[in-house]
Amino acid sequence: MIMKIHRAYKFRLYPTKEQVVYIRKTFGCTRFVYNYCLDLKRKNKYLTKFDLMKELPKLKKEYPFLREVDSSSLQNTITDLMVGFSKQENNQGGYPKFKKKGEKESFRTNFITSSYKDRVYENIKVDLVRKVIELPKLKEIKIRGYRTLDKLPGRILNATVKEVGTKFYVSLCIEEELELPEKVTNKAVGIDIGVKNLVVTSNKEYYGNPRYLDKYERKIKRLQQELSRKVKGSKNYIKNKKKIEEVYRKLKNARKKTVEKIVSNITRNHDIIIAENLQVKKMLVHNNNHKHLRKEITNATFSEIIRILKYKCLWLNKIFIQISPYYASSQICSRCENKDTVMKDLRIREYRCSKCGLEIDRDYNASINILNEGLKCYND
Repeated sequence: MIMKIHRAYKFRLYPTKEQVVYIRKTFGCTRFVYNYCLDLKRKNKYLTKFDLMKELPKLKKEYPFLREVDSSSLQNTITDLMVGFSKQENNQGGYPKFKKKGEKESFRTNFITSSYKDRVYENIKVDLVRKVIELPKLKEIKIRGYRTLDKLPGRILNATVKEVGTKFYVSLCIEEELELPEKVTNKAVGIDIGVKNLVVTSNKEYYGNPRYLDKYERKIKRLQQELSRKVKGSKNYIKNKKKIEEVYRKLKNARKKTVEKIVSNITRNHDIIIAENLQVKKMLVHNNNHKHLRKEITNATFSEIIRILKYKCLWLNKIFIQISPYYASSQICSRCENKDTVMKDLRIREYRCSKCGLEIDRDYNASINILNEGLKCYND
């Protein structure tokens, strides 16, 4: 069975000084168009995406510098703005804010191909042998990444250029065909996601929590203190801000690497994976969860574990089941199904059944209950 998927391939960019100037000019132009259209939307909420797109020709006449950058990037920034309004209407995010210079700098350009006199022209070209990429209005830029690939395994849809700290990256969205393996249902596993251990499985596998934030927190705090003493908008202020972004980038990559290793091990060795449908947002605002616990929940990246599990299971043709968030997996005895509400206290790390006397690790007991409940849902 063949399935079409969209996958991102991220490369480090090594632009020349002239290319850096153009990239930052594009950041500025897309930010200008975004803020201009956001202002129009605030004045008239009934404006559609088509209405805003019609403003671009007028803007280019009034502000000639907009003609110097790729037109596709300007159109995409309007699309992103409308996506933001759509999320806000569906209670998936807040009201879109104005973009500021130096914050989350990026632009996206679409892949366009055409033919003329038996020659094919493409505005985005990637040569993984020579390690170069060609983007609209830019000549070849050196890249690094995916050393084992000779060419991209699919069709390019778009390219997103970002500046993170002092580094530049390009993410290519590729449409590729994935051959799904045959679905088998031999091995099932229940997983309990937590703070002390990121994941505990019903096979008694423990994946510890590295707590990467503890490693980087002191450095982030020191850099933020230095930032508060600098004049806002000055060169030293911007330099310091980029240093903070670089530390956050390292923190994000460390977390992601750990989560992907855990998920790969679980999906490689099991066919049915069962987890709780965690409501992370509610956990973060819950009155009983004090500040320290909310910080630990954020640091444990619960949502990222579930997100990666979902698409890995889809790509590998595995079965992924999420049980109800209201199922009391930590309070039920995995042997006799007796319920002890005293186990609501997270400080109690060992489950002791008041009925049958079972003594078992709290998280391991929960993972067995999650497995049993998930199999009931699967068989029904």
